[in-house]
Amino acid sequence: MWEPNPFHLYPEKAEAFWLNQAEEVTGLLKEEALERMTPYVSELSDLFTIDRPDTHFPDYFKDPTLLTAYGVFFLPQSFVRTSFALSYLLDFRQWKCLNPCPRILDLGSGPGSCGVSVAHQFLQRGVKKVDLVGVDKSPSALAGFEQFAQSVLGNQATISTRVGDASHPQNWPSGSFDVVVAGFVMNEMKQLSDSDLISWIQEVQKHLHPEGLLLIIEPALRQTSERLQRLSDHLAHRGIITRLGPDLDAHPCPQLAQGQHWSHEVRRWHIPATVDFVNRKLHRDLREVRFSFAAFSNQACTPVPARARRIVSDIQMIKGLIRFVAVYQGQCETIEIATRGHSKHEVKLLAGRLERGDVIAHQREHAPKVRLASFADLEVLYSAHESTSQ
Repeated sequence: MWEPNPFHLYPEKAEAFWLNQAEEVTGLLKEEALERMTPYVSELSDLFTIDRPDTHFPDYFKDPTLLTAYGVFFLPQSFVRTSFALSYLLDFRQWKCLNPCPRILDLGSGPGSCGVSVAHQFLQRGVKKVDLVGVDKSPSALAGFEQFAQSVLGNQATISTRVGDASHPQNWPSGSFDVVVAGFVMNEMKQLSDSDLISWIQEVQKHLHPEGLLLIIEPALRQTSERLQRLSDHLAHRGIITRLGPDLDAHPCPQLAQGQHWSHEVRRWHIPATVDFVNRKLHRDLREVRFSFAAFSNQACTPVPARARRIVSDIQMIKGLIRFVAVYQGQCETIEIATRGHSKHEVKLLAGRLERGDVIAHQREHAPKVRLASFADLEVLYSAHESTSQ
């Protein structure tokens, strides 16, 4: 049985905050308040998927009930997605914040799922103080941002907000930031072409410390993931800013070229009790969080081992084999691991050690298909759930 990494647990303070908000909005207590949230969560779910607008998203945060429904159900998932992406950059790519009091800019912050997650993880890792700024075009969202951030981060954070559009740099605060996070923002900037997005990144760079970190997180939908991957490949190819992840190098993504699959992460997570309760009537599959991300920094970080491969598919268990696809220096590689002699339970445990997004290595020469004699021939360089090192 896997154990969640402490950095990827949704904080109890955060869960308690949104439960309290649900009680205030509905005038009910605990389970009854959460049950009242269910139809509003369903409404937002439809807005994010089947009713997704072709142009601009409406300001659903104007409605206190919809804001709370988002905070109860969707925010925890985005919070944890951000923590997974940031941990990869801190633990595997070894990016380091040079400022003892990190300045964090959350573009298109909403009520704070991504920016508060970044700040919270820095505090977990021993930082004494953070400076967090949220930018969003919704004043209602920013009011929620301030309250939520204060509840989770307490007096270890200086929190401020600014009303502004994430796509218009003239509305952003001045100054240099150590981390700029744009979570689930690009998918709401459909008016920007691929070339417009490159210009947007260059504007973001003007607000980034020379060795700062830019983190973009998007839904795992094919359209949003491929759009982010095209942007990431363009930036890496043109050398506008150094790519740190999730790709291991500057090679273009072969999945994008093939057009059959798209790059995204799939991570197991510990489902908060409030989310689980609301989901009893929604019946969503919440066993994993799925997302795509891209991260950039001109900091000279620890080089990726030459043998490293990144897993870009689900892990398949077929008769006598564990099979998955990895990317190595811009090329896809199907890796098969023989499991003959193992029980079904043992095979399941071995396969459960791997996830889409993990970084592995082996001693074989690269080929379109590589067969390993056993799991012992595979080295896990980075796993979100295991203690690994380079």
